[in-house]
Amino acid sequence: MDSILLAEFTKIKNREKIVDLGTGCGIIPLLLYHPEKNNLIYGVEIQEKLVSLARRSVTINNLDEHIFILQEDINNLKENFPGEYFDVITVNPPYIPGGRGKSSSDHEQLIARHEININLDNMLKMSNYLLKKRGRLYLIHRADIFVPVIMALKKYSLEPKILQFVYTKKDKEAKRFLCEARKEGGTELKVLTPIFLE
Repeated sequence: MDSILLAEFTKIKNREKIVDLGTGCGIIPLLLYHPEKNNLIYGVEIQEKLVSLARRSVTINNLDEHIFILQEDINNLKENFPGEYFDVITVNPPYIPGGRGKSSSDHEQLIARHEININLDNMLKMSNYLLKKRGRLYLIHRADIFVPVIMALKKYSLEPKILQFVYTKKDKEAKRFLCEARKEGGTELKVLTPIFLE
C-alpha cells in the first residue's frame, strides 16, 4: 500500500529522469511509467532476488527500453551516476532503526523494513547528490517521526513543499505522511487534504 500511495502522490513531467531508491520488486517504476511522457526510469535495489523479480516484471510489461533495474548499494551510486543527474527521486525507505522492532525471519523483509544497509540520513545525502537543483524528492514515512524526517530533509537542502497525511481510520492518529521536497526550494509549504484508507 505504501508504494501505491507514493506512486500516486508523485508528479512526473515529460522527459524527466527518475530513480526509485530501494525499489524492491520494482512496483514504483512500473506505476510511474507513462507511454507518452518519454521518461527514463531507474530502480535501484541491493537484493539479488528482488532485482531478479523487478527485471522480470519490467520485461513482462515490455518496458526494457524505458525502465532499468540496477543492482547496487545506494551508498555507492556516485560510481554509477554523475551529480545532479535526476529530476525526480522516489523513496519508500526502511522505517525501523537497526536493532529495533520485531526482527523478521525473512531476510528480504528484514532489509526492506530495517535500516541495515542504509539509513534515512545516508539516503537523503545521496538524494542531494543525485538531484538537479530544484529537482523533486517524493517520500513516504511514519507519521510518528515526522519532525526528525523533516529535519533530515532540511539538513540536505531538501525543502518540504507538499505534505499529505495518511490515516487508516478517521478516528485514529495518522500512520504515514507523504512529502514532496525540492532541492534548494523555497520555504512555502502546502498541506493537502488527508487520505483515509478505510
